[in-house]
Order: sequence, then structure tokens, then C-alpha cells
Amino acid sequence: MENDVNRQFNILYDKFYPPVLSYFRKRINEDEAEDLAQITFMKLWAYLPCVVNIKNEKSLIFSIAKNVYCDRMRQKKMQTISENEQFFEAADNKDFTKDIETQIVINSLPRKDREMIELKKLGFSSREIGKIQGVSASAIRTRMQGIRNRLDNLFRL
Repeated sequence: MENDVNRQFNILYDKFYPPVLSYFRKRINEDEAEDLAQITFMKLWAYLPCVVNIKNEKSLIFSIAKNVYCDRMRQKKMQTISENEQFFEAADNKDFTKDIETQIVINSLPRKDREMIELKKLGFSSREIGKIQGVSASAIRTRMQGIRNRLDNLFRL
């Protein structure tokens, strides 16, 4: 039984590794494409002993590949969200301006947004910032959310 699984896996690997690798190369960089192709075949290896007969090998392998790709994109999205949360948590930290990359991003924002972030860093509430800038507290919160969305787009991989 184990030899049959090994033989079946080797046949599938030889036949489908190049197209799976090509699938990933069209979507991501070379190194990551190879990693995801290997993960795809590791999942296939784990799956094969559970299956008696595969009706459509190509469909199975590319379903696994698609799921592996989607998992990686979700992982990157969560990483981006985490980085942006750290960015805004850093706004309350005294060492905030020492982070060069963050400062570059802040400098690329419009003047009103930069001023709003600086006031937030200094501990002003949304209501206080709104009074300074002549807008409502909810407008400040909305603009902060807009900045978060722009940062998501900047840091998106």
C-alpha cells in the first residue's frame, strides 16, 4: 500500500510540478512560487493515503494549489493589518518619529493628515483635534480610518 502511494505521488509530482510552479510564478515572485509549489505537494502527500481513487488528478492538485495561494494571501493581508495596527500604536510612543520608514509614509500624507497624526501622538483626543482643525470628532475618526486604508494600500504586498 505504501509503495503504491509513493509511486502515485511520484507520478503526480513529475507530471504536475512544472504546471503548478508556473501557476504560482504568474502570481508571485520566484522564491515564494517554489515554496508554495512545495507546500502544495506536501499537502497532496498527506492527502493521498486517505483517497482510494482520484477521478481528476489535475483538478485535485490545482484545487490544493489555489487553496495554498489563498492561504498565503490571507496571511499577508493579516500581516499588513498587524503592521498598520503597530503603526498607529506607535503614534502614542515617544520613539515614533525615530522610525524612518514610518516617517517617510507620514511625510507622504497631506498636511492636514500629518498634523492630525502629530496631535494624536501628543495625546490629543479626536474631539480636541477636531476643535483645532475646525471639524467634528467623527470627521477626525473618519479621516484616521481613511489613513489606515491608505496605509493598507501602501503596505499591501
